[in-house]
Amino acid sequence: MRIVRFLGADGPRIGLVQGASTVDLCAAAQARGLDWLVPFYKDLRAFVAAGRNLRELTQELAFNASAWTNPTAELRLLAPYEAGGKILAHVVNYFEHGAEANLKAPEKPFFFYKPGSSVANPGDPIIAHAVSTKLDHEVELAVIIGRQTSNVAEDDVYAHVAGYTIANDVSYRDLQTNAGFTSLTPRYGQNWTQGKGLDFANPMGPVVVLTDEMPTPYPLNIACRVNGDVRQQSNTEHMIFKVPQLIADISRGMTLYPGDVVLTGTCAGGGVGTGKFLNPGDVVECEIENIGVLRNPVIADRNTAG
Repeated sequence: MRIVRFLGADGPRIGLVQGASTVDLCAAAQARGLDWLVPFYKDLRAFVAAGRNLRELTQELAFNASAWTNPTAELRLLAPYEAGGKILAHVVNYFEHGAEANLKAPEKPFFFYKPGSSVANPGDPIIAHAVSTKLDHEVELAVIIGRQTSNVAEDDVYAHVAGYTIANDVSYRDLQTNAGFTSLTPRYGQNWTQGKGLDFANPMGPVVVLTDEMPTPYPLNIACRVNGDVRQQSNTEHMIFKVPQLIADISRGMTLYPGDVVLTGTCAGGGVGTGKFLNPGDVVECEIENIGVLRNPVIADRNTAG
């Protein structure tokens, strides 16, 4: 099963993707007098937390639902994220990315936090903020949590996962590395908060592939293109720490809730290694096999644009 979060007349809704079309589940439920289902189809957290029983009911609801179906390309797609959820992102998780960034891969999972204000929808612009001159892209597999998860064992992790989507962990490298303030990093470490958390620095989407269709996300080809030029290319099989290790580690002492998002790290080919950073006018396409393509343009900060 594949779902999208999209903008309806009354706010965000959940849709069931069928080929090139999407069933408006709220409209289908209301038309059939099943109003009690509507809250599940307006909040991604409620939908994924409801689990298998709701998914089976959703399949039945969507059967022969052409009256409530629209071409997906005509919908205003939203990021698969609800305000208030956590977004946890992993540092170096592909050896080749560590090499290009002159960073040794961590001995154990190591995360940083991206604020909800950094989320961007499919098609939304990535902002070349005036405070940075080194805007970078990072295609990543993102895990959507489906069940409340705390101190979970690696063998049980997949039972707590709802599905997978694509994320672009947009980075502002000069902020991240404290460029111009070389004494800061030895004392305080890298500036993860601003280097990774500015507005629109976390595009996500366009779809969530649920675990009934994709039980595990391996092996999947992963790539990033800028203006059609391939900048990053690898396979999720090359991750240093796979999803079970990542979720088990971050859940120790930190409860994950339905709808929380875990980014799993990027592969080589970013501007940090090639020197090719993003500029206004660029179009960034992040693609993961069997999930789709997340496309976002880059625009100038309005504070610097003419």
